[in-house]
Amino acid sequence: MTIALTEDDEGKRVIESDGSDVGMVTEVRHGTAHVGAEPDVVETLQTELDAGGSDENTYAVSEEDVERIDDETVVLRTRD
Repeated sequence: MTIALTEDDEGKRVIESDGSDVGMVTEVRHGTAHVGAEPDVVETLQTELDAGGSDENTYAVSEEDVERIDDETVVLRTRD
């Protein structure tokens, strides 16, 4: 099941399924969350998620990358 990303998710923390903090949603456009993070995290996740961001300090998260969304966080799916 795909989780829909909306503008309501802007400002939420983004975490890995193990609880590791990986950034914050800075913007949602067309079902893609743009997540701001430290440069080393951005580089790693751009490679793992195969998606760029809107600048060097962001990476893109598609709806298929999301396990769940709650009031304060967007939780990413476990990746191989």
